Amino acid sequence: MKVMIPLSAKAAERAHLFGRHDRLLIDGQSFRVEKKVKDTHVLQPVTGDLIMEDYFVAKTDKEINALLRSDRVRIDEGYYSKALTILRVRYDDSNLVDLSEDELRTLAWKKEWCVRFLDAAANVQGSWRPRRVIDDFARFVEENRDRMDRWYLDTFGERRRPGRTFQGEVRKAFDYPSPSGLKKWVTRYIQGNCKMSSLSPQYSACGNRNQLDPRAAEVIALEVRKFASLLQPRMADVCENVDLALYEMNKKLPKDRQVYASHNAVRRRIHQLDPFMLDAGRKGLDYAFRKYAPVGKGLQVTQALGRVEMDDWEVDLFTLVAKSKYWKSLAPKQRAAVPRIRTTFTAAIDCASRAIVGFNLTFGPPSTASAKSALRSVMVDKTSLAEAVGAKASWHMHGRPLNLATDGGPVFRSEFDNAASRVSVPRVVPESDPRKRGTIEAFFRIVKRLCRYFAGRSFSNVVNRGDYPAEQLTSLTVGEFYKSLVTFIVDIYHLRPHRGLEGRTPYAIWEDLANRAGLGLPPPPSAEQLAVAFGIARRQRSITKHGVESVGISYNSMELTLLHMKVGQRKVDAIVEPEDLGHLYVVIPRHLRGKIDGIPADWHFLKVPAVDEERFKGKKLADHLLAKQAVRNVLKQEEEAGRPIRLSAHRHLLDLSHGVMDRAAIPSHVITEKALDLLEKRIRFAALAALGPDQYAAEETEGGEVGEPVATATRRRGIRDDADSPRAIQDHDALPKPKPFGGSLNLDDGEDA
Repeated sequence: MKVMIPLSAKAAERAHLFGRHDRLLIDGQSFRVEKKVKDTHVLQPVTGDLIMEDYFVAKTDKEINALLRSDRVRIDEGYYSKALTILRVRYDDSNLVDLSEDELRTLAWKKEWCVRFLDAAANVQGSWRPRRVIDDFARFVEENRDRMDRWYLDTFGERRRPGRTFQGEVRKAFDYPSPSGLKKWVTRYIQGNCKMSSLSPQYSACGNRNQLDPRAAEVIALEVRKFASLLQPRMADVCENVDLALYEMNKKLPKDRQVYASHNAVRRRIHQLDPFMLDAGRKGLDYAFRKYAPVGKGLQVTQALGRVEMDDWEVDLFTLVAKSKYWKSLAPKQRAAVPRIRTTFTAAIDCASRAIVGFNLTFGPPSTASAKSALRSVMVDKTSLAEAVGAKASWHMHGRPLNLATDGGPVFRSEFDNAASRVSVPRVVPESDPRKRGTIEAFFRIVKRLCRYFAGRSFSNVVNRGDYPAEQLTSLTVGEFYKSLVTFIVDIYHLRPHRGLEGRTPYAIWEDLANRAGLGLPPPPSAEQLAVAFGIARRQRSITKHGVESVGISYNSMELTLLHMKVGQRKVDAIVEPEDLGHLYVVIPRHLRGKIDGIPADWHFLKVPAVDEERFKGKKLADHLLAKQAVRNVLKQEEEAGRPIRLSAHRHLLDLSHGVMDRAAIPSHVITEKALDLLEKRIRFAALAALGPDQYAAEETEGGEVGEPVATATRRRGIRDDADSPRAIQDHDALPKPKPFGGSLNLDDGEDA
């Protein structure tokens, strides 16, 4: 099929959308965004806490893109929050950056109560000066609560939420403190030198509110699950079951160690059960499906990157793990020895425009590393990747998703969640039903058309495949399929009319949404934010005078020395950038941020260069690890045991890892934190076994030898005396030989390192 590339396929200037409280730091000067007129942003310079109200600076989207490319601008979202501005005073150095907008408003509300009380107490000309006693606090609250309600409404545009519900009492129409509560606020405010930090939430000081005995909690958890049964038991029945189970337990315990639990504790656990599980268990799966299944048109998304769906798919095509230029020169027997694999394709799609914004292809089952690579590609421009494979159109669709939908699989859990949270990407899991992610599932059905172009289709299962010899007919290498897949997405899918877009193309819809007058796209994360979010965390690293060590490389800087002077022997966390070992990031502990002279208060990480920076700058983690003999030995053992570490993918992908990905500078992580921890642990264990001190007996035997043999391993019998005897040679030859690593992969002579 011949596809005509329209003239509009050339990427337009990216439009940006900033919030009113965002800060733009351009060449060291702070600016606050006032408004946007067409493609021009109106900025107000800010010096310290002062905003120059009569002076404005205009920056177009084109100028901001140029500043981003030259790394001259930094964007801090929500920096000039309204509540935070109220709390900023000239001599108050409280660090309130970690608080949410709701917490900041509550903090401003508390401050206003304290300031008004202290002003009234110090006003000698007032009709009444309150003292710091409960009766005066009660009178002050009664006289000022309506005024404070009006102040909150005028300041933030909404009223305080209603007060808490207490049995036998009328609920407050709006929130205001009790006399004892206001007294505590004033006391803390004065003791804290009238700084905002004295009124901030003290969640860390809360005690353990769970006073239930762990043995009783285990019994309750077991019995409460039986409430979700088709027999539909009542709560009283579950309470009686708990009483019976505790009675049987207490019969075996002395009186001073017996366990008890109230019926209210059992009922609270029942109320915490998942409603969907209760409906499915008590009324059947069909009832739960009909109750929770959505109806209507479904989710309507009208903003680019408003909702991005991500999933992985095992491609219905066998590919060859060999370089394209060597495949044609191989003999038939050599071709038969080349492995055939099914790659895993991880994609992210923008639901509003149906454009593919995230991409990753790897071999083997889905992994956290491939999911993180796909998420990272969502936030980087992929035009260079499209050019590297020979595509004609642009692939500039990128940005920070406002909502990311995935399934609940293991690849999208802790490590993936940490990466998403560090770039402020909220993730939702709309149950396990694929229909809740219908946009990405529909795209995978379209990609199956690409597989029909080539021989070696695996089909979705062996039943559909029938007698088709898929592996024998495989003729496409991994690298060739990678290039074909990128070309299919960029030049065919993006430029083909889409039925869900009323006949328009995903490319055209993306351009409309991204360049709509007065709107735009949120700014993507900076290069440093991406490195911190998608790097590999190294937990609990010691700082010495030599710096921080990771994978055998030392990192040190003056800022790290300043941090070392504060933490002492305590350990810190570090983050390794897999694509560049020339530096790593050290996490500054929360309690030390803003308290170290020489390190700015808004720094959360230190970028620490390698001591031998020229040697390791630009070097990849996978290449560095594969150069170590100990790592290669571990990989051989894992491969022979059938548990290959994903690091071996770096050697096998060939064209994929050494071709277009490198030319386009698109990172593709091939190792996870868990795999790297495993490698370090195995290497450390091997080093102890090889280099540790020999253990001798405490005294010599009569023959003058140290120790005395008490047993002989079965596999060593017959070769312990004379290694040159025929029996020893025969037994030695009978031992299994280690399988050569990568022998059938047709690697170049210089690539085995």
